[in-house]
Amino acid sequence: MRNYASFRGRTSRGDYWRFILVYIGIAMIALVVDAALGTGNKDGGLFIGLVHLGHLIPQIAAGVRRMHDTDHSGWWLLLSPVALVFACFAGTPGPNRFGSPPAAGAVPASIGAAPAGPVPAHPIGQPQRDVIAEIERLAKLRAGGSLSEAEFEVMKAQALSQARGA
Repeated sequence: MRNYASFRGRTSRGDYWRFILVYIGIAMIALVVDAALGTGNKDGGLFIGLVHLGHLIPQIAAGVRRMHDTDHSGWWLLLSPVALVFACFAGTPGPNRFGSPPAAGAVPASIGAAPAGPVPAHPIGQPQRDVIAEIERLAKLRAGGSLSEAEFEVMKAQALSQARGA
């Protein structure tokens, strides 16, 4: 839901299906609440209607980004069976016309991991603009949805500590 209204970029297959699974879970809970409170009928109910309405734009946006990951236009969503097949395919490896591959839903292994070998020392007086460029790169990844706010903060702190020689 981080990019709930973003129709640009790409969404990985795993992230897309996790979104759908959570949506189905919420819809099931809404159905139970409708049945328990008597707000439902054979055509639906108050709570399931609110869930569908609240998730309409996020579902479309996630579907469009999933189509982009398979290097197809979001307009393929209009042909639901075809879009479902495309959503099951693996994404295009590497960049495609819709951008870079999406980052995995999990925190990257490099965050919080100890370096495998000796860390090369940075020369004394390393230009401050390298750190600024790295933070700007991370900010672009965060703005594009590839990094969460927490991931951005951790990676920014790492860049700053490396610049200080810590």
